[in-house]
Amino acid sequence: MKYDAPRMTEVGSVRDLTLGKLASGPMKDNHIWWDIWGDPQHVPPAPRRGPRVSAPTAQATFCGLTRAETLLALPAATTVPVPVERTGLGARATLEAILLDALSTPPCHVLFSGGRDSSALLALAVHLARRHGLPEPLPVTVRHPAAPESDETTWQQLVLAHLGLRHHHVLEFAGEQRLLGEVATAALRRHGPQWPEAVQLQGAVYRRLEPGVVISGEGGDAIIDGQRMGAIRDALALTRPRRRHLRQGLRAARPNVLRRRDVRAQGPSISPPWLRRAAATEYLTRVTALAQEPLRWDRATREALRSRPMAVAMANFAAGIAEYGSRPVNPFADLRFADALAAEAGPLGWGDRTAVFRRLFHDVLPDRVLSRRSKASFNSTRWGPEERAFARAWDGSGLDPDWVDADALRSAWLEEDPHPAADYLLQVAWCQSQGIATVLEQTP
Repeated sequence: MKYDAPRMTEVGSVRDLTLGKLASGPMKDNHIWWDIWGDPQHVPPAPRRGPRVSAPTAQATFCGLTRAETLLALPAATTVPVPVERTGLGARATLEAILLDALSTPPCHVLFSGGRDSSALLALAVHLARRHGLPEPLPVTVRHPAAPESDETTWQQLVLAHLGLRHHHVLEFAGEQRLLGEVATAALRRHGPQWPEAVQLQGAVYRRLEPGVVISGEGGDAIIDGQRMGAIRDALALTRPRRRHLRQGLRAARPNVLRRRDVRAQGPSISPPWLRRAAATEYLTRVTALAQEPLRWDRATREALRSRPMAVAMANFAAGIAEYGSRPVNPFADLRFADALAAEAGPLGWGDRTAVFRRLFHDVLPDRVLSRRSKASFNSTRWGPEERAFARAWDGSGLDPDWVDADALRSAWLEEDPHPAADYLLQVAWCQSQGIATVLEQTP
């Protein structure tokens, strides 16, 4: 079992896993997250301007990590007890209700990478806008010409041609989303390091958008998934299953006690190499807890959004949008959708991720998109000369030496493809070097 620490890899995507109050515009769609922490203070968005590159226009409170969580670059593996407002609708109808509300507040932007999650939401939003006579949403795509492994232009063109969309907002970046770029360091000066690290990078997109609604596919990897039961269904449903289907099904059926043992056995390859022994043990304990998953598909789906790492990531991603005066709408991360999907698919689910996409979106996208399994990589867009220069010049101060081996962390920063947790610690160390307050000043 390979585990990668959470990392946002697209315009709104947390790899594998993937809570605060906001301030700007009505938050009807995602109010469940914010009700836990209190009522947001409303700050009206800035007035409309022409072509824009703007500064943040609203107050937004992010959910910070504890001192231990910061040093590990991973929130605690606890469960957030979030109530859900049941809609009484099916999964597709619930998604449509969420999107219709978003479309009613133009301009409505869809963060569109060309991946399955963003393509599905764009297609359904366009379908609903045309059916109800509403303005069509505007797809917003980031491209990094210097990072060919991130290119998804072919998939984007396929989806746009299928939908017959004439307008497409493309942003070509050349370092704007680096970990210590101008956008990231400005965000770090405003509110310190926030987890996951890409929260500091997304302003490069939001500052180019007119305030309105921003729809993202954030959370889709966690919710639209076959879970453990999907692998078992595949093994049992096929007349002549291949060895890999049988192997995956048997592995998925193993009780959590054996799954925990598998993760612990891989400890050295999972824990970041710069963590001291006690810290590495704690990191592995958290990853082991996160690797557990109910066998029932409906339970696994309902619990997918309730881990603290997932909840923190979703809330901070949304806060980053609200900071620029727009209303965040993350339909897949909306607990109403997760609950409706779990109720409709039941304990056995509908199969793997492709089967769920086909069930929900077969009428709005071609099957070639629904069954796509490839993903782009955006890791190389994070690291550039500024990041490497800081790593080389860093004196090792700011991070507790009882937790972090500074030399090992510097070596990780200078690798061609650093460990995902290294990204966040780079921003924490930079803040410490600049005298920007962080939670690390607190007494252990």
